[in-house]
Amino acid sequence: MNIHRIKQAPYLALIGIVFILIQLAVAPDVNSAVDKITSSTALVLKTPSQPIPEEALLDVGIPVLNDGLYLTDDEDTVFPEVRFAEAIYFSNQLAKVLEKSGAWGAIRVTPSDEVIMDLYITGTILQSDGETLDLQIEVKDSSGKRWLSKDYKQTVGKYAYDRRLKSLGDPFQNLFIRIANDLLSYREKLSNQRAIELRTMSELRFAKTFSAQAFDSYISEKRNGTLVIDKLPADNDSILVRVRKIRERDYLYIDTMQDYYDGFTQQMHLAYQDFRRASYDSVVKARQLNRQGNQRIVAGIGAILAGIYGRSEADTRIASDAGTATAAVGGFALKSGLDKKQQAATYNESVAEMGSSLEAEIAPQVIELEDRTVTLTGTVQAQYQQWQELLQKIYQQERGSL
Repeated sequence: MNIHRIKQAPYLALIGIVFILIQLAVAPDVNSAVDKITSSTALVLKTPSQPIPEEALLDVGIPVLNDGLYLTDDEDTVFPEVRFAEAIYFSNQLAKVLEKSGAWGAIRVTPSDEVIMDLYITGTILQSDGETLDLQIEVKDSSGKRWLSKDYKQTVGKYAYDRRLKSLGDPFQNLFIRIANDLLSYREKLSNQRAIELRTMSELRFAKTFSAQAFDSYISEKRNGTLVIDKLPADNDSILVRVRKIRERDYLYIDTMQDYYDGFTQQMHLAYQDFRRASYDSVVKARQLNRQGNQRIVAGIGAILAGIYGRSEADTRIASDAGTATAAVGGFALKSGLDKKQQAATYNESVAEMGSSLEAEIAPQVIELEDRTVTLTGTVQAQYQQWQELLQKIYQQERGSL
């Protein structure tokens, strides 16, 4: 048996461990480049290639985005109060970009996906930390046909928050422009006749929620889950006329909610930009410190292992002392690395303090109707549920009075 080879085995194993650790520490991470410098050139927002007739303009509903908190874990620096505010903010930003394209009818941020519209844009916030915004977006029309399902992701650099660049808009404006351009591309493949059918579909679906018995036979569901119109009611149908009046009232409420979303977005804008700027700096700094911490921890572990091995293999007191010194240096490097990681955690915690100021509250909504004043309380969703119940009562009262 080769004694030299046996004694060499632990040494080779040690070298292998240290080599692997170092590779893990210095390996490039596609998501962790430091201080990315990205282009801030605004994309061009596309407009229709030809005018769209008013009767073919689709109304767009954007239910407030899902905050995506269920996708996070303990290691993510995500603050629920901030995500709640961001869900409203991003929804409203997308609505404003769509309005500028001139390709749509009314565009409303809605309290839920129960609001019947011609086109629905739903989504989930996958990541938002000031440096990267990642949204999962799905678009369906009133018939249930999916237009697109896609991830939209953008990473910005340090110049996105440079106060000296007055011309810069929202740091992630290009992401919303990409969504708007993709939607317009799909709409331009759609005939105006089909768009009119979708508007009719929306009206019949709304009517069915108030009088299922009267309107159930007008719409049917295909095997693939999409809806089709089987027949049309007379334009002067008395029930349809009453439903249209109810729908106008529903629009009144939703427009009131849109005022809330607009006001909330304007109120949080400056504070939120400061938050995102701090969050961006924190993300970059924490990544730098984590990287430095990882490298120091690996170097410390390697030195400690080398020191222990040196002591175990020492034939003289001098060699043993050298091994002890090596392990001590490794211990110092290990502590320094852990300190760096602790400092990174401190940067992340500092953002939480700013985030708490963005918690959203909605005041009771007072709505003036022709014959009464209505006060709705609770969350946005709760208020809309109260409003729907009120509309049902109004419809039944009006129907009974005829």
